[in-house]
Amino acid sequence: MIKHLTRLPADTQVLVEGYENGYDDIVELRELDVFRYKTAQEWDGEYQTIKALPGFRDKETFPAAVIQGRRGNLR
Repeated sequence: MIKHLTRLPADTQVLVEGYENGYDDIVELRELDVFRYKTAQEWDGEYQTIKALPGFRDKETFPAAVIQGRRGNLR
């Protein structure tokens, strides 16, 4: 991602997907420890946190950068 972003003009606005359609500004960048959620449903993300799915405490996690938009909490 960094490689792709560095190719863009410095004044390019970076956005994330909106809740149902359209795009939103980025409001937060944070690091989370996640694991790949292999049994995710179509509406679930491919990665989850142990906090969100405590039944998976035995999974090995890794750090990930999470870019969140204005309505990311609604997803």
